[in-house]
Amino acid sequence: MLKVVGASWLKTRISTYILLGAGLLAIGTLFIAEMDRPQFDGTYCATIFWSKHSGFRVEYWKQRNDFHNIPKGVARTCYKDSTMENGWSQLEVETQRQFPDWVQAFAAGMLEGSLTWRNIHHQWSNTISHGCDRSDDSQNFCTWLRDILITSYEKTKEMAELRANLDHYWHQIRLFFYQLEGLQAGWKKGVKRSRADVEIPPEDFLLMNAAGDIKDLKIYFDKVIMKKGDSSYDPSLMPKASMVLKLSRSNESAWNLMLGHSSAGSFSSMLRIHKRYKLNYHFSPDLKTHTVPGSDITFTSYPGILASTDDFYIIKGRHVKNIHLLVTGIDIQNNNLDLWQGVNLQTALPLSARVMAANRLAHSSRHWANQMSKNAAKGNKQWLIVDLKKLEAEFSDHSSHEGFLMTPTIDSSIISIVEQYPNIVHVLDLTKQLKNNKNIVWFSQGMPTTKELQKLAHISSEPVGWRSIKNNLTNLESIETFLRNHATRGDLFREKALPYGNIDLKVFSYNIYSGQTHFYAIAGPQTPPSDKKTSSHDSSLNGFVSESLVLGSEDPSHLDIISEQRPVRGDIREIANLKASKTFKWSNLVNELGHIPHEGHPDVWSFGKVSPKWAWQEPK
Repeated sequence: MLKVVGASWLKTRISTYILLGAGLLAIGTLFIAEMDRPQFDGTYCATIFWSKHSGFRVEYWKQRNDFHNIPKGVARTCYKDSTMENGWSQLEVETQRQFPDWVQAFAAGMLEGSLTWRNIHHQWSNTISHGCDRSDDSQNFCTWLRDILITSYEKTKEMAELRANLDHYWHQIRLFFYQLEGLQAGWKKGVKRSRADVEIPPEDFLLMNAAGDIKDLKIYFDKVIMKKGDSSYDPSLMPKASMVLKLSRSNESAWNLMLGHSSAGSFSSMLRIHKRYKLNYHFSPDLKTHTVPGSDITFTSYPGILASTDDFYIIKGRHVKNIHLLVTGIDIQNNNLDLWQGVNLQTALPLSARVMAANRLAHSSRHWANQMSKNAAKGNKQWLIVDLKKLEAEFSDHSSHEGFLMTPTIDSSIISIVEQYPNIVHVLDLTKQLKNNKNIVWFSQGMPTTKELQKLAHISSEPVGWRSIKNNLTNLESIETFLRNHATRGDLFREKALPYGNIDLKVFSYNIYSGQTHFYAIAGPQTPPSDKKTSSHDSSLNGFVSESLVLGSEDPSHLDIISEQRPVRGDIREIANLKASKTFKWSNLVNELGHIPHEGHPDVWSFGKVSPKWAWQEPK
C-alpha cells in the first residue's frame, strides 16, 4: 500500500513538472511570436491584375508595411485613413507602363474606389445628397445638372474615342473617363466586399468630379436658364481662397521659393485626402510612344474626385527626381454674365479632366497654359504656374564662383499667371519681374491681374500685381501665419453663422541651390495665431495691392451643391476673425450649424502639420 502511494506521488510530481514546462514553453512561444509580429499602422494595400482573356482581378493584401514587396500587376495601391488622427487620409496609386493606357486608367480608378469606398460615400452624403435634397430649388438645379453632365459625358467621351489616336490632349481626356468608370466599379466592389447597404447613383460620380464647375453652373442656371434677377449675394463677402508666392535670395548662393495656399469651402466637405498618382500613361494609345512628362502627380483632394479641386499640384516626370511644375489655383471674380453666352454645356469638358490633362502633358508653364486653352468653355479660375525645372536651369546657367546671378531671360516663362473665363484663357508671363529683384511676393485672393480683364469681368478696382517689398515672410511658418491671418471662419459669425471658411493650409518650399523641397498641409478650419491681428486689412499687407483682399470669390472646392450663400458684412467678418482663436468643434455648433451633415468627420479640428510619406519613391 505504501509503495502504491509513493508511486502515485512521484507520478503526480512528474506530471506537475511536465505541465509547468509546457506552460513556460507556451509563454515563451507567445513572447517570441509577439516580438516577431510586424507592427502595422493601418495602411492597406492591393494589386490589380489584368489579361485580355480574364479581365481585371483584384488582390487585397490587408495591412502591410513591406511596400516594395507588394506585387505590381497593372496597378498597385496603398491607402491609410488617418482622418481622426491628423485630418487627412493618404492614397498612392502606381501603374505599369507596359500595359495599355486605358487598362492602367481603369485599374487605377478601380483600386481607389474599392479601398476608399466608405469615405466616398461619406463625402457624397455630406455634400451632394444633402445639398440636392435641401429644397425644391435645389432639386430642380440638381435634376438639370445631372442631365447636363450625363449628356456632356456621353458626347465628350465619344469625341475622345474618335480623336485619341491623333490628339494627345483627347487621349488624356479619354483616360480620365476610363479612370472615372473604374472608380465607380471599384466603389461597388468595395461596398459588396464589406457587405454594406449603401448606394450612390451612377451619375453622381460625374457630379462629384464636376466640383470645380458647380458654382459657375449654379450661376448659369439661375441667371441664364431660370432668368432670375439680381440678388443680394455678393461673392466678395464670402470666404476666399488665397495663394502667396515668395522668391528671395538669403545670400549670394541661396535662392528660395516659398508657396502657400489656403482653400475656402464648405465645412461639410472637409474629408481630405493626400493623393499621389504615378500613372505611366503614353502620349497616345500606341505603347511605343513616350511616357507623358507629368506621370507623377501629388495633390490634395477629396474622396471620390480624380483631381484636386483645391487646387494644388506638385508634378514630376517618370525619370525625373526633382519637381518640374507647381500648379495652384483659386477662383477669379467674374460679374459679367454675358461671357456665358455661346457656351455649349453639352460638349464642355469638366474642369477636373482639363486640369489633369494639362498637368500630364505640359513640359513648361507656357505649354500648360496652351493645354488649358483647349475646350475652354467653362471655368472662372486664376492659376499660378511655376516651372521649377526652368527656374533651376536659368539660375544655374548664370552662376559664378560668388553664387547665382538672377538674370533669367524675359521670355523664359518661369512663372506664369493663367486666368480663365468662359471661352477665354489669358496668360501673363511674370518672368521679367524677377530681374533685379531680390525679394518678390505675389499674393492673390482672386482679383484679375490686368485692367483689361477687370473691365471684361465688370470689376471696378485696381489690378493686383507684383511688388518688391520688405516683409516678414522668411520661412514656411511665416507663410502659414500670413495665410492664417487672412483666413475666415464662418462659424464665428454669431447668429449669422455660415458653414464656410478657409478649410486648410498647404505650404511648399524649394531651395534652388540645394534642390531641397519641403511640403506640409494642415486640415480643418484655420485659427489665426492668438497674438496676431486678423483683420483682412492687417498692416502686414503694406506693399501688397490691398484690393486683392477686398474683392474675390470663394474657391469651388467644396461640394455643397446648393448652399445658402448669404453675404456677410465686413464688420461681422472682422469681429468673427478677431475671435477666431477658438478651435473648431462640431459638438459646440449644434445650435448654429447642427443641420450641416458631417459623417466621418472628427469632432474637434485642431490638427498639426502633415507631410505625406509615400511608399514607392522615385529612383535615385
